[in-house]
Amino acid sequence: IVSNRKYLVGLFYCLMLIFLALETHTHAAELSYEVIAKGSGDIAKRGMRVSVHYQGRFTDGTIFDDSNKRGEPISFVLGNGQVIAGWERGIEGMQVGEKRVLTIPPELGYGEAGVGSVIPPATTLVFDVELVSISVPVVLGEASNSDLKAAKKRGVVIIDIRRPEEWASTGIIAGSHTITAFKKNGQLHPDFQSKFMSIVTSQNTPVLLYCRTGNRTTTIGNALVKQLGYSKVAHLKDGIVGWKKDREPTTPYKK
Repeated sequence: IVSNRKYLVGLFYCLMLIFLALETHTHAAELSYEVIAKGSGDIAKRGMRVSVHYQGRFTDGTIFDDSNKRGEPISFVLGNGQVIAGWERGIEGMQVGEKRVLTIPPELGYGEAGVGSVIPPATTLVFDVELVSISVPVVLGEASNSDLKAAKKRGVVIIDIRRPEEWASTGIIAGSHTITAFKKNGQLHPDFQSKFMSIVTSQNTPVLLYCRTGNRTTTIGNALVKQLGYSKVAHLKDGIVGWKKDREPTTPYKK
C-alpha cells in the first residue's frame, strides 16, 4: 500500500509539472485585447462572413497595413482558417460597430517564419479592428445558359478559364475574357490571380466563370468565394459543352 501511495503521489506531481508546463505555454500564446468602443449590432460567430476595417502595426508603432487607406474592409468567413489565429479569436464575439485593439503573439500570428520583408520572424503584432458588418456566407452560384446571356446584358464580367488550345478548338463565348486557371497537369497557373484581379478589381464585382464542363470553375470559383472573399461569383454549370449542346453561338479565339 505504501509503495502504491508513493507511486500515486509521484505520478500526481509529475502530472502537475506537465500541467504547469502546458499552462505556461498556453499563456505565452494567449491573445490580448482591449475593447475601445462597444458595438450595438449582431455578434460575430463562427461560420459567419465578417467585414473588418483594421490597422496593423508593430509594437514600436510602425504601421505595416491599413484597410482604411484603401477604403475597403477585409471580408472573410470566421472559423474557416482564412486569417491568422489571433484574428479568428479576436474577432469572434465582437458586435457590429465594436472596436478592439488586438495584441497577437507570433504563435497566433505569422510564427517563426514571418511574411517576407513585411512581417519579421517571431513578431508580436498589434491590430486596431472595427467590425463593420456580418452576413451569411456567400456560396458559388450556378448559372444556366440563359442566366449567362442575361448576365452579359447586365455587364457581368464573363471569364473563360480554359487553356489556349481549348479556346482554339471550340471558340469562346462572345465578350468573354480569357484567363487560364489551370495548367495541363492540374496546377494553378501562376498568372491567373494577377490577371483575374486586373479585370475583377473589387471583391463585390459580379463575375461569371466557365470552363469545359464546370469542374474547373467549381474548384476555382469556390476558392475565390471561400478563400479570397469574392461575393458575387457564379459559374456556367455545364460549361462550354452544355453551351454548344444547346447550339448557342461561339466566336473564334484570337490571340
